Amino acid sequence: MAEAIDASAVADAIANVVGPSAAFLGDPPPPLPQGWVLKESRSNPGCCYYYNILMGISSWQPPVLDEAKEEQVDSGAMQKQLTTQPQDVPKSYSSITESKALPPGDLPKDPEVSEDRSSKRHKPQTSSSSGPKEVRVLHILKKHKGSRRPSSWRQPKITSTKEEATEELLGLLEIITEEESNPEELRATFEEIARTESDCSSAKRGGDLGFFGRRKMQPAFEQASFDLKVGELTKEVVETSSGFHLILRIG
Repeated sequence: MAEAIDASAVADAIANVVGPSAAFLGDPPPPLPQGWVLKESRSNPGCCYYYNILMGISSWQPPVLDEAKEEQVDSGAMQKQLTTQPQDVPKSYSSITESKALPPGDLPKDPEVSEDRSSKRHKPQTSSSSGPKEVRVLHILKKHKGSRRPSSWRQPKITSTKEEATEELLGLLEIITEEESNPEELRATFEEIARTESDCSSAKRGGDLGFFGRRKMQPAFEQASFDLKVGELTKEVVETSSGFHLILRIG
């Protein structure tokens, strides 16, 4: 319903603003359209103006709106009020988090430079038809002068032959296999030797390469790693372009 105001008050207010000729001369003013009110001006004491509380606009002239226009204004104001109301609180926290992208999984790591930050909590992926999709191994690398990169943290320039590298690695294998009956001692011994004897940068981690999947390592190394059972040690050295390896699977 339109809001009606005192006719004499409206007439006096308009006369003060636009002159006596604009007053209603005793005739009652038409009802103000929905949303309009008459307010006293603070900057001009004694004067009044029209203000629309729905649209936030003001006018010195009395507003005249037809019914269709007034209905349109009412609908717009109602829509504005609806869109500014607080949204419903989600029923559960999951409704907020479900739309967020999941963090990416662990990426395959280069065996020369990777750091095993997640190995303790990582579980290898397995497939019933083709064995594990990922494995975790320790390894000891012995390079020779024919290696892809004949240098390491131990020796800036490696000059040993293949035969010498193989013989040295077999000597280490003999020491390690003495602990095969005790899995914990086997791993501890392997890690201790890897820290001082391996030519791979993973030596500082006891030879730990972390988890890796297929097609991430050189073929011979990958095959030997996936053929092992958890806790099993290679019985002979594994040759790649990097040199010769001993491998112990731990995951």
